[in-house]
Amino acid sequence: MPKELYKIHQIDAREINKLIKKPVVSVTITSPPYFDLKDYGYAEQIGFGQSYDAYLNDLVKVFTNVFNCTLDTGTLWVIIDMFRKEGETVPLPFDFANKIKAIGWKLQEVIIWGKDKTVPWAHKGQMRNSFEYVLMFSKSENYTFHIDTVRDYEALKKWWVKYPERYNPRGKTPEAIWHFDIPVQGSWGKGYIRHFCPLPEEMIAQILKLTTVEGDVVLDPFSGSGAVLSKAANMKRRYIGSELNPEYIQMFENYLLQTGEEKRLEYEQGERTLLHQNVFEELILKLRALKYARTFFQKLKDAKLDEIALVFVEMTDQAPQKTHLLIVVKYLILVRDQSKLQEIELATQKIIGKAPLSKFGIEPLFQYAGNFNDFSVMLPEGQLYAYTNKATHCYKKILSIREIGALSKNEVILSEIMVDLNEQDYE
Repeated sequence: MPKELYKIHQIDAREINKLIKKPVVSVTITSPPYFDLKDYGYAEQIGFGQSYDAYLNDLVKVFTNVFNCTLDTGTLWVIIDMFRKEGETVPLPFDFANKIKAIGWKLQEVIIWGKDKTVPWAHKGQMRNSFEYVLMFSKSENYTFHIDTVRDYEALKKWWVKYPERYNPRGKTPEAIWHFDIPVQGSWGKGYIRHFCPLPEEMIAQILKLTTVEGDVVLDPFSGSGAVLSKAANMKRRYIGSELNPEYIQMFENYLLQTGEEKRLEYEQGERTLLHQNVFEELILKLRALKYARTFFQKLKDAKLDEIALVFVEMTDQAPQKTHLLIVVKYLILVRDQSKLQEIELATQKIIGKAPLSKFGIEPLFQYAGNFNDFSVMLPEGQLYAYTNKATHCYKKILSIREIGALSKNEVILSEIMVDLNEQDYE
């Protein structure tokens, strides 16, 4: 594709097919013109002065062309609202979704965008409208959706410390209700926001993280003052837009020239915070590996098999054989009575195959030692951490192999993994 394609073009959105000749678009994010509400000052414009059926038919033309220039893994995000006409509410989002279904677009998500700063319609006997719909469509069933990039690990409650198996290591999945304020005049820079309903850059960024990586192509056929395309540029995506108003195009280009470098640096700084998410993921997996050992120890005791003296925990770099599992962990078991080994092995298979151990996302590799000498020679040299049969989120003591004999009765978990968390620190 020629380099000059990646910009805002002064062209009617219904003619986007003249601009993009083949599928290159990873995501389209757009907000169509309101139906019969705002005059954008152009003859044959979409929305103002049209019948409802003519309006929907024009949107079908636009999104047929968008469909044809979208990659098979691509998605379409449309921010669209209901409106009132002749004393009743018109369900535009759902009429629109039904119309473009015939094109081939598959509705995958309905998200509620709650917004505080808006142009609400409210009349007698009606509640104030302060939200819009964000409809997400895919071109195929195999669409790009990077959910891990928008998980919120900072919003998790303190319970993840003691119950790591209940929490996704990447963090909390966003809900289908989004809260983003509409940007006010001046929030993008003096005199920039003049579009009738500008989109919040934080919301645009969330969609871009979900659907694209750097270098992908972002389309907005109703570019307005370029909020979607500005954010795409800031996040190192290529962009294509169409807009009839030359003032909006000039406004966008000036804004990008003045703030592009600053906004790109902000984006790069934000990307570096992903390291914190990776650290959190690693911590959750460590907590799971340790707690698995403690739970396993207790389950054998509950089964009247009180022959386990110590469990050594070692995380591995191996990939689990089953896709739903997260990690492979080695567990070295010191058995007091070797004659009970076969009974312990049979009980182990029953225990690990059902909850709670089956819920940890761990593929365990068990080894057994019938005496302390055999056990100790399989341990790594260096510093070990001892945990009790009551808590594996904070180690009890640091020791070497030679000091294992001095462990107390309830210090039954050993590992090179060091975790020392205070639950109150995460309230």
